[in-house]
Amino acid sequence: MLIDWLVIAAYLIGVTAIGVYATRRVKSSANFFISDRSFGKLTMTFFSFGTGTNTDQAVSVASKTYTSGASGIWYQWLWLFSTPFYWLLAPLFRRMRAVTTADYLLVRYGQSVAVLFALVGMIQLAVNIGVVLKASSAMITAVSGGSISPEIAIFAMTVLFVVYGVAGGLNAAIITDLIQGVMTVILSFLILPFALSAVGGMSGLRASIDNPEVFSIVAPSEITTLYVVVIAVNGLVGWVTSPYSMPMCAAGRSEY
Repeated sequence: MLIDWLVIAAYLIGVTAIGVYATRRVKSSANFFISDRSFGKLTMTFFSFGTGTNTDQAVSVASKTYTSGASGIWYQWLWLFSTPFYWLLAPLFRRMRAVTTADYLLVRYGQSVAVLFALVGMIQLAVNIGVVLKASSAMITAVSGGSISPEIAIFAMTVLFVVYGVAGGLNAAIITDLIQGVMTVILSFLILPFALSAVGGMSGLRASIDNPEVFSIVAPSEITTLYVVVIAVNGLVGWVTSPYSMPMCAAGRSEY
């Protein structure tokens, strides 16, 4: 439908335009990589929220919930138990005064470890970006009723995101994450009445599903307590070692 194309195009072009507008603040490499450590609490809060909330998670959580029930929420809640550690570690990362995680590893362990981390990080991010684009294209295709093909969605998103990312650096990422974070919170609540209405409310949802295990937050057959513990630990280790963790914390005006 035409309205689907217009809404998606307006969103993508709008986000790209905002990111490109952020290029006016890029005057040096410090501006590009860590925004010259100039952002405050509000922008850093939504930047952290946006970094930990990707479009692929909506698809993965929905698909896993469809097959395993309510326990599929752990595909997003894997960060739940890591969050307190993030509150403790983020100020330490900011206090290191490093631009990237590789910079810290270079000082602490030497060039070989820093180069290895950089190579592994590039491979990891390449795979992550591919997964995000694939999941996002699937969601766009579904929302548009098939009028927008996955190939077109991937191409359009790649071009636009590369443009504002290369042009605006971390400034563009933080500003767009702020806007997208606000939209994510608002739209998540706005969609609830429509979703519940479509299934006849919680009572209608329960009446349409015979298996009570579907509503269990832990599925004995697949997503067990051990599974939850493992992905929580993996989430904690994964955040600390992620290539974007250091610049994400370094962009703040201070550790507080």
